[in-house]
Amino acid sequence: MEVVWLPECQQWAFEVHPEVCFWALNHKRPITPNKKKETGLNERPRLLSPEFPNIQRHLVNRPSGVGKDDLLDAAAAAWTALRRHRSEAVPVCTPERDEKGLSVAIFY
Repeated sequence: MEVVWLPECQQWAFEVHPEVCFWALNHKRPITPNKKKETGLNERPRLLSPEFPNIQRHLVNRPSGVGKDDLLDAAAAAWTALRRHRSEAVPVCTPERDEKGLSVAIFY
Protein backbone atom coordinates (compact mmCIF):
# COMPACT_ATOMS: atom_id res chain seq x y z
CA MET A 1 0.00 0.00 0.00
CA GLU A 2 1.37 3.39 -0.99
CA VAL A 3 1.32 6.14 1.61
CA VAL A 4 0.14 9.47 0.25
CA TRP A 5 1.14 12.61 2.13
CA LEU A 6 -1.19 15.54 1.64
CA PRO A 7 -0.18 19.08 2.61
CA GLU A 8 -3.47 19.58 4.48
CA CYS A 9 -2.62 16.61 6.74
CA GLN A 10 0.82 17.90 7.65
CA GLN A 11 -0.28 19.27 11.00
CA TRP A 12 0.33 15.72 12.23
CA ALA A 13 3.72 15.17 10.61
CA PHE A 14 6.72 17.45 11.02
CA GLU A 15 10.46 17.13 11.37
CA VAL A 16 12.33 17.31 14.69
CA HIS A 17 16.02 17.05 15.50
CA PRO A 18 16.77 16.26 19.17
CA GLU A 19 19.93 18.37 19.35
CA VAL A 20 18.01 21.38 18.03
CA CYS A 21 15.41 20.75 20.74
CA PHE A 22 18.08 20.61 23.44
CA TRP A 23 19.64 23.78 22.02
CA ALA A 24 16.26 25.52 22.40
CA LEU A 25 15.69 24.07 25.88
CA ASN A 26 19.15 25.37 26.86
CA HIS A 27 18.18 29.01 26.12
CA LYS A 28 19.31 28.66 22.50
CA ARG A 29 22.82 27.68 23.50
CA PRO A 30 24.48 24.41 22.44
CA ILE A 31 25.00 21.70 25.02
CA THR A 32 28.70 21.06 24.88
CA PRO A 33 28.85 17.69 26.65
CA ASN A 34 28.25 14.87 24.16
CA LYS A 35 25.03 12.95 24.79
CA LYS A 36 27.02 9.70 25.04
CA LYS A 37 29.11 11.03 27.94
CA GLU A 38 27.94 11.12 31.56
CA THR A 39 27.97 14.93 31.73
CA GLY A 40 25.78 15.15 28.64
CA LEU A 41 23.44 12.47 29.93
CA ASN A 42 23.04 14.43 33.17
CA GLU A 43 22.39 17.81 31.54
CA ARG A 44 19.59 16.72 29.19
CA PRO A 45 17.14 15.41 31.84
CA ARG A 46 17.53 18.67 33.77
CA LEU A 47 16.38 20.58 30.67
CA LEU A 48 13.44 18.23 30.09
CA SER A 49 12.26 18.02 33.70
CA PRO A 50 9.99 21.12 33.64
CA GLU A 51 7.85 19.43 30.97
CA PHE A 52 8.50 15.85 32.08
CA PRO A 53 9.01 15.86 35.87
CA ASN A 54 9.36 12.05 36.00
CA ILE A 55 12.07 11.83 33.34
CA GLN A 56 14.64 10.46 35.82
CA ARG A 57 12.28 7.61 36.78
CA HIS A 58 11.82 6.75 33.12
CA LEU A 59 15.58 6.74 32.57
CA VAL A 60 16.05 4.27 35.43
CA ASN A 61 13.12 2.06 34.39
CA ARG A 62 13.58 2.19 30.63
CA PRO A 63 13.01 -0.93 28.52
CA SER A 64 15.90 -3.31 27.97
CA GLY A 65 17.96 -2.32 24.95
CA VAL A 66 16.89 1.33 25.04
CA GLY A 67 19.82 3.64 25.68
CA LYS A 68 19.49 6.66 27.94
CA ASP A 69 20.43 8.91 25.04
CA ASP A 70 17.73 7.36 22.84
CA LEU A 71 15.07 7.88 25.49
CA LEU A 72 16.20 11.49 25.99
CA ASP A 73 16.08 12.10 22.23
CA ALA A 74 12.54 10.71 22.12
CA ALA A 75 11.54 12.95 25.04
CA ALA A 76 12.99 15.98 23.21
CA ALA A 77 10.89 15.09 20.16
CA ALA A 78 7.83 14.69 22.42
CA TRP A 79 8.56 18.15 23.89
CA THR A 80 8.39 19.59 20.38
CA ALA A 81 5.19 17.65 19.64
CA LEU A 82 3.60 19.19 22.74
CA ARG A 83 4.77 22.62 21.62
CA ARG A 84 3.36 22.00 18.16
CA HIS A 85 0.03 20.96 19.72
CA ARG A 86 -0.01 24.23 21.73
CA SER A 87 0.98 26.24 18.60
CA GLU A 88 4.30 27.15 20.26
CA ALA A 89 6.70 25.22 17.99
CA VAL A 90 9.08 27.29 15.92
CA PRO A 91 10.79 26.28 12.66
CA VAL A 92 14.56 26.60 12.48
CA CYS A 93 14.22 28.47 9.20
CA THR A 94 11.46 29.65 6.91
CA PRO A 95 9.72 26.47 5.75
CA GLU A 96 9.99 25.65 2.07
CA ARG A 97 7.70 23.34 0.09
CA ASP A 98 8.79 20.13 -1.59
CA GLU A 99 7.48 18.78 -4.91
CA LYS A 100 4.35 17.43 -3.15
CA GLY A 101 3.61 20.74 -1.47
CA LEU A 102 4.75 19.56 1.96
CA SER A 103 6.46 21.96 4.31
CA VAL A 104 10.14 21.13 4.82
CA ALA A 105 11.50 22.48 8.10
CA ILE A 106 12.84 21.28 11.43
CA PHE A 107 10.79 22.45 14.42
CA TYR A 108 11.62 22.95 18.07
